[in-house]
Amino acid sequence: MKDFVPDPVEPESFPADPRSLPHAERWLAAIVESSDDAILIESLTGRIASWNAAARRIFGYEAEEAIGQPVSLLAWPGEEQRSEGFLEQLRRGQRVEHFEVARRHKSGRKIFVSLSLSPIVDGSGAIVGIAKIARDITERKTAEEALAEQQLRLAALMEQEARARAEALAEHRFRDLIESAPDAILQVDARGRIVIANRTAETMFGYSHDELMAVNVDALAPEANRANHAERRKDFAAAGETRPMGQGLDLYAQRKDGTQFPVEISLSPVQTESGTYVTAVIRDVTERKQIEQWVHTLQESYVTELAARHQEAERLNQLKSEFMASISHELRTPLHTIIGFAELLGEEANGPLNEKQRRFLHHIQSDSEHLLGLINDVLDLSRIEAGGLNLHTEPLSVREVVCEAVNALLPYAASKSVSLRGSDDLDHRVVADPMRLRQILSNLIHNGVKFTPAGGKVWVEAAADEGFVTITVSDTGVGIPAKECERIFDKFYQVGFTPAGGREGTGLGLTICRHLVEMQGGKIWVESRLRQGSRFHFTLPASHL
Repeated sequence: MKDFVPDPVEPESFPADPRSLPHAERWLAAIVESSDDAILIESLTGRIASWNAAARRIFGYEAEEAIGQPVSLLAWPGEEQRSEGFLEQLRRGQRVEHFEVARRHKSGRKIFVSLSLSPIVDGSGAIVGIAKIARDITERKTAEEALAEQQLRLAALMEQEARARAEALAEHRFRDLIESAPDAILQVDARGRIVIANRTAETMFGYSHDELMAVNVDALAPEANRANHAERRKDFAAAGETRPMGQGLDLYAQRKDGTQFPVEISLSPVQTESGTYVTAVIRDVTERKQIEQWVHTLQESYVTELAARHQEAERLNQLKSEFMASISHELRTPLHTIIGFAELLGEEANGPLNEKQRRFLHHIQSDSEHLLGLINDVLDLSRIEAGGLNLHTEPLSVREVVCEAVNALLPYAASKSVSLRGSDDLDHRVVADPMRLRQILSNLIHNGVKFTPAGGKVWVEAAADEGFVTITVSDTGVGIPAKECERIFDKFYQVGFTPAGGREGTGLGLTICRHLVEMQGGKIWVESRLRQGSRFHFTLPASHL
């Protein structure tokens, strides 16, 4: 997922089962894009891969500004090491829930978010990314800080009768701040009695203000947890530190009617002469939990679907490779027979042939050998893709293998009036399969001769560098357009025409060369300019024997 831009979807068109494809993807995009929370996907290297509308609103960056950037773009100075700790935890397959951290807005101002992170795994169980849900809690944090400040100020004012008027003003502002907060705010004394509750708390828990003032805060916890709630309150008050409650746990609260709902709770102690008070800021996270569950369900569905498609693609590819290999073998047998009888006729053991017969026989031999070469290319590629091609590497002399390939193609080069030679800098040794190295060289040299006009030249050179030997086949041929240089190693891709006009081959030779080089630990690339020639380079591990 990059940037969710969902199509308009009517509510009644939502699939009953989120796993019903193909609607699931649009359905998921609609949920993510309409969420009040920022929903991001990050790679394991910490780069942003998706960015919804809420992320744009919370952090100020457009999708095109954020996607592809390191997530440290959003970190507030001093938070980078903590974020790296989260990544290490996720790489071990663990979830990170409801951590409150400072982040940087695009404008440079400081914001606060509550983070929930979970690893994304593929069908094999490997962790391939990180899903992150961030909720903007800046307003709540600001309210908490202001509340704590006002409480301390109020406590000081209460100790000074001369400042009675200032105390009344602070109290008024304090009440306004609490009542306007979007989260439930409760203040509780050491015995658990509620002494302050805002309107949001009344709405969230279903109690009137007077009812809340009359109940113990333990009554707002689920019945199963009430036995331990009082002890936990005492421990928190003794610790005297502001922190999220139940960090890493799923917390629930209970309404007056007995229904339970998921919450996030931040606790702040306030010390006064009359004792310790605890302020609790409570947020209902029911909607976010539902989104997390649907995202998780859809993620599992997509991973299963992708795994099934991958397996089917591998099966079809295997069938294709087996079919091509079978057909190639069936075609090679009659071709060998044709070539063999043509050679016997060429020996003229049963009587001389006239000029026309010799010309016909030459065409039979030439075209049969060309067709055999094409079939061999198809067979080699099929074996490579099916994983059935085994290499037998050994230390080799570059000069010896190059000389063998050059000498074998000298007659072909002479027939094209093209100069072919090996350079003087070939005294290197590599670790390679001798037959496959000759195949690579023969293919590159043959291509060089084929695409070089009469009077041109083709040559082979080599150089050693940092544990590898680079072998280069150069020509003064027609060249390759720059935009085509990356595609010429693709299957069946052919560029331009030979100097004599027309196309030759199947476009598999360079594909096979790329596979053979990479299977031996090297790489292959080309440098070329139109009408100025080409230089094909490939590397192989150097041998010190």
